[in-house]
Amino acid sequence: MRLAPRYSVAAVSHVGRRQNNEDFHRVMRLEVPQGNLLLLAVADGMGGMEAGEWASKVAIEALSEAVRAYAEHLKGGRPAVGLSKVMEKAFTLAAKRVEKEAERLGKKGMGTTLTAFLYADWLKEGVVGHIGDSRAYHLTPKGLKRLTEDHSWVAERLREGVLTRTEAERHPYRNVLTRALGLPEARFDLKEVHLSPGEGVLLVTDGLYGLVPEEEWVLGKDLQASLEGLLAEALRRGGDDNVTAVALRVE
Repeated sequence: MRLAPRYSVAAVSHVGRRQNNEDFHRVMRLEVPQGNLLLLAVADGMGGMEAGEWASKVAIEALSEAVRAYAEHLKGGRPAVGLSKVMEKAFTLAAKRVEKEAERLGKKGMGTTLTAFLYADWLKEGVVGHIGDSRAYHLTPKGLKRLTEDHSWVAERLREGVLTRTEAERHPYRNVLTRALGLPEARFDLKEVHLSPGEGVLLVTDGLYGLVPEEEWVLGKDLQASLEGLLAEALRRGGDDNVTAVALRVE
């Protein structure tokens, strides 16, 4: 589908072989006097079926609330602030909301990954916010470039050279997160991204890259068809986890 005249977006999400879909995602466009604010986000909940499903939704709803508040700020004629500052506030709000809900529900250990992209079309710039092991990629005519690092025990050992990639893919601790919303001191990463025509951003949960390595991904002109193809391949290879992906490309 086309989100705005100069952008195309796509989104897929599937429960896989799980009973519940603990992934949650969002694609949102907000009109402001300067142009358009675009938000893409994916979250992968943890802490049990109902708890994980609720945590991912709470995080993205809080993120969206913060971005809407910034849009109202701009509509009111107040000065713009850096997108990194907006994303920092949004992630901080999301972390607080997840912690509060975990306490309210008595769901200790409830948490979620959160990877999001906020883009201002009048600046041709955006920012990625990230915590956990969902991922963001920069789409370019030359291929994909990963923008985030996984916050997991195995990924840290891989970066230290303690494990090989093959060992990491098979390690029993491969799903153990070291950072997530809901865990103590939920530190998140921010990264600014400039998009030229023909470029974009792809966000995915581990249900996709865990079964279909990024080296095999091909994203053609039709973003929706491309994501549906990747989802179908993940399901063909077992689909043992929820699978979610969202993408945006500047035309």
